[in-house]
Amino acid sequence: GVSAQFYDDFSVEMVEDDDVEMGFTEITDGPLPCNGYPEFRKLPLNQAFYLGAHNAGSHVFDKPCQGSQTQDISQMLEDGIRYLDINLCKDRGKVVICSEFDSTPSSLYFTDVLESIFTFSRDNVEQILILNLKSQNVDQAVETKDLEDLIDERCKVHTELTPGTSEFVKKECPFVEVFVAGKNRWPSLGKVVNYDPEMSQWVGDGEVVGVRTKLHISIADSIVSTPNYKTSYFSPAFWRSIHKDNKVESLADFKKTLGQLCRVPAGGIGLEAYVSDSCSAELNQGIANPSFIEDTLVSRSGCNLNDSPLNTFISFISMDNYELELPYLKELEARMMDLNFEKWSGNYKPIQPSKLLKEKKEITRDEL
Repeated sequence: GVSAQFYDDFSVEMVEDDDVEMGFTEITDGPLPCNGYPEFRKLPLNQAFYLGAHNAGSHVFDKPCQGSQTQDISQMLEDGIRYLDINLCKDRGKVVICSEFDSTPSSLYFTDVLESIFTFSRDNVEQILILNLKSQNVDQAVETKDLEDLIDERCKVHTELTPGTSEFVKKECPFVEVFVAGKNRWPSLGKVVNYDPEMSQWVGDGEVVGVRTKLHISIADSIVSTPNYKTSYFSPAFWRSIHKDNKVESLADFKKTLGQLCRVPAGGIGLEAYVSDSCSAELNQGIANPSFIEDTLVSRSGCNLNDSPLNTFISFISMDNYELELPYLKELEARMMDLNFEKWSGNYKPIQPSKLLKEKKEITRDEL
């Protein structure tokens, strides 16, 4: 598990540069560096906060319950989603998106999912994408070698399309950031994407070259390990899952389970805002409701975040149909990045209240 060791020797340089260099701008129309937060570039990758989508790629299903999303993966990434939870299975020898609800294989190949991800990674610099791959509740689970072969196949194409990269070597995809647990400390966001405004970045005529957006890929226990095969691309999940050892079947279960996780100072927690293994759009909407999320995060019967240990923090929020709550999610991301940075720096600080919900409340009151 993640222990408090990351607090013992976090970089001292962080304290020195309070004045974030605002003068530095890169020629880019896309999102700002470090997932939109260049000012937090020294925060380790495992202590940042990411906006997520549950069962990304399941927009291809049209029956009720089979899918959890309506947006495709390219749109998700454009919208600022940075954590993609992807359910896969094998169907007629191909790896495809599969329904977690009833095991139905889809017509969307994992290759096409990767194509969307690599294309975004080439077009947008200095972003960090977290991919969580699983084969949950499927007839034929995917093996680790299948996944890595497909990653290599797409990565080769996109490496060759990226100026300033050396020749592609199998099992060394430059887009994948691999972290080996126990071997080293988690790198900072800035280090992962090679963003450091204090360094001279310019090569030639000011073009940014090389691979500048990275993928952190973790696999769930439901992915099968290929016998006698050593994986190259998978890193440990840096969060604790609400659903892994618990059956969450109601809003009360969700709140209670999160409360139990928050009391244990063991690193990040994934706020997986949906019920376990059931098809209830109503319950999932209830859990993903901003007022419920806020209450669950700060109330004593929930996470009690404002009175939690430094090594308890939220790693991501992942929900169904995220686009319905996008303004709130963007605001939550800003508040969480700020809070996680403070906690990493050793400061106990309450989370800033949501201005959006406050405005909503005031509007309803005015209408009465």
